Amino acid sequence: MSHATNMDNIRSMLNDSYTKEDTSTIPKRTDLTFGNTLKKIKHTVVFYVDMRGSRKIIQDSTSFMSVKVHRSFLQAITYCVENRGGHFRSFNGDGALAFFVGDNDSTDAVKAALDLKSYVMEMNTILEDKISKKVDFGVGIGQGAIYVAKSGKKGDDSTKQDLVWVGLPVYVSVELSDYARSSNNIWISPAVKSSLDKQGDKFVLTDDKDGSSIWTRETKNLKSLGETSVYKTSYYSTLKLSQ
Repeated sequence: MSHATNMDNIRSMLNDSYTKEDTSTIPKRTDLTFGNTLKKIKHTVVFYVDMRGSRKIIQDSTSFMSVKVHRSFLQAITYCVENRGGHFRSFNGDGALAFFVGDNDSTDAVKAALDLKSYVMEMNTILEDKISKKVDFGVGIGQGAIYVAKSGKKGDDSTKQDLVWVGLPVYVSVELSDYARSSNNIWISPAVKSSLDKQGDKFVLTDDKDGSSIWTRETKNLKSLGETSVYKTSYYSTLKLSQ
């Protein structure tokens, strides 16, 4: 294919009309075809996590250790997300994207994040013993409607194809993850906090006689939402991670 032909394809993508189909499920790559039809997920909770500290491990340790850290982190993310009913869809370098749908989607997403922090803490005890290093991470959680389209090169080579996830909740969750780091590793949008309250799970500390929440409110001027109240927490799940 020539440059001119490829540019013609790009012009078509930019100029053609698109149609949408509503869905309440999280599609896989094989569920969508190339073309001008988008899937609109009317409501989903977007879970974005970003690992920090991996560059330092690459610089100061063997490449094998870097691979071990990334594989371990991905294993922790996928299990925590799927164990809470979520749908893991994308991992690129240090970042990962997942989605939750259902009656308790916000609650399930937050519980997955709290579980993940417990895993990372346990991973860090191993890493500190082996290489005197730790990894950090940040989870951002937003919610709302998003669009999904199949992108890449047509044909049988799926390595050149992927799904594109577009919408304000995606941008919000990514932006919140930028703020999230130890000890406040989990940040949620005001819409997610409102949903948690409606779902009846305010994440109240059970050992606190006053019923205090695990959340701390903070005002941020987000590129995606403007000046708004967001919520962060330093808490984590208490999990049995040893046989």
